Amino acid sequence: MIHNLLPIVGAELNRYFKSRFDIEEDRLVLSNLINQDGSVAVEGANKVVCSLVNVHEETTLKATAGTSSFSGGFAASGADVHVNLTVIFSAFFSGRNYAEALKFISGVIYFFQNKPVFTVSNTPGLTSNIEKACFDLTSLSYHDLNSVFAMMGAKYMPSVVYRIRMLNFSSDNIEDVIPSISGIGINE
Repeated sequence: MIHNLLPIVGAELNRYFKSRFDIEEDRLVLSNLINQDGSVAVEGANKVVCSLVNVHEETTLKATAGTSSFSGGFAASGADVHVNLTVIFSAFFSGRNYAEALKFISGVIYFFQNKPVFTVSNTPGLTSNIEKACFDLTSLSYHDLNSVFAMMGAKYMPSVVYRIRMLNFSSDNIEDVIPSISGIGINE
């Protein structure tokens, strides 16, 4: 599910960048900022990097959905799991292109301001088991933002954080098809 949503949204954001900023190359890549060995994960510069920061269970629906039965600390078999994702869009631009980095971060905000909700009906290629994915701008404190970049092994760069709510993992959609990876800057 996550493997379908983020590349599809990334492709739409790349089309938006190309149209809005009159550019020809993809600027958004779905990637870590730093590899496990400490090297830079992004090939080239002047990119907006989308990284998954956290997957968090949405617990407010447990009581209302009747899925609050637990067995030994684990959810009962077949119970739906609702999750929220936290993603960060970081402007990985070289020093002299700082204003350009800010322009693309603004572009990310404008994009999600115009299309905050992704569904099968308004997003071609989105898997049918995603009923709705809502992108909400999230403000992090300086301390939390510093912690996110430290966790990723990177230095701070202009960025914007979104919470994506609510993906529903249920036994009905467990047979999710995983497409081959291509495009939007993913290294093969």
